[in-house]
Amino acid sequence: MAASLLIAFDGSAAAEAAVRAAGALFPGARAAVLTIHEPALGPVTAFRAGGGMMSPELVEQNVAGLERELVGEAEAAAAEGARLAETLGLVAEPVVTAGERQPWEPILATAAERDADVVVCGSRGRGAVARSLLGSTSSSLLHHAQRAVLIVPEAEPPADGPALIAYDGSPAAREAIAAVGRLLPARAALVVHAWESALRHSLSGRALIGAPVHEIREFSEDLETWRREAAAATVEEGVELARAAGLDARGEAVESGSTAWRVLAATAETRDAAVVVAGSQGHGGVASVLLGSVSAGLVHHAERPTLIVRAPAP
Repeated sequence: MAASLLIAFDGSAAAEAAVRAAGALFPGARAAVLTIHEPALGPVTAFRAGGGMMSPELVEQNVAGLERELVGEAEAAAAEGARLAETLGLVAEPVVTAGERQPWEPILATAAERDADVVVCGSRGRGAVARSLLGSTSSSLLHHAQRAVLIVPEAEPPADGPALIAYDGSPAAREAIAAVGRLLPARAALVVHAWESALRHSLSGRALIGAPVHEIREFSEDLETWRREAAAATVEEGVELARAAGLDARGEAVESGSTAWRVLAATAETRDAAVVVAGSQGHGGVASVLLGSVSAGLVHHAERPTLIVRAPAP
């Protein structure tokens, strides 16, 4: 069954990139292309703003006219986005709704009404939709979504690349693999576990490795071997889960002294990934499956579309 998408669209280059990514990742999906319009001033507010010089009837007429104009502009933008989506193989429908002070609220409300599998947004742009992806509102979208969220940068990813799945053995990582099996069944999967040496990336650790005492050196080597083998076992587990989900999967354990999201983003670049997938625990904040800040790091810094999957409730 084809996926159901809610694509936030404001006519910007970033919004167009989001539509293109959705078409490449979810061919044949049903897509509601949502444009948010700013609400016109209420009659009382407009009357006060005008210093009370106009009659209430005239104020109300002007507000109604402004409202029609705003809705018309939003309808034109949504129709434009839907036409683009149709050319990319999506079954698209334009949708318009009024904006609020918190633009993520109508985005998620519309996604809930339509039971969308994935909310798709560009990471830059103008207007209310763009503001929903900047600063604290960007975090709010990820914090409050009860479904998968795909954040798309303006950079163009390879359409035929694999889905890179961040995996650490947690329930959220398992849900990320299951989501790729449901939503991207025809795409190859690369299961990646980012791990760090317990010794090589600190002065004290390197001192232990080079210690003149044989027993200390032997312990250090055993610890490094254990960490490496544990990482390989984690990757193997993830690959088995991905194959059980119907995916053509392979795995890779990547060792680095950098932060996990940097390792994952760099690996996505070198492996030409079409999308990076990570799980989120969702217990307040962007509670990533990978040490707290990894989901946020990927969303804000990766040059590839990033799909954040919410873990099932405990």
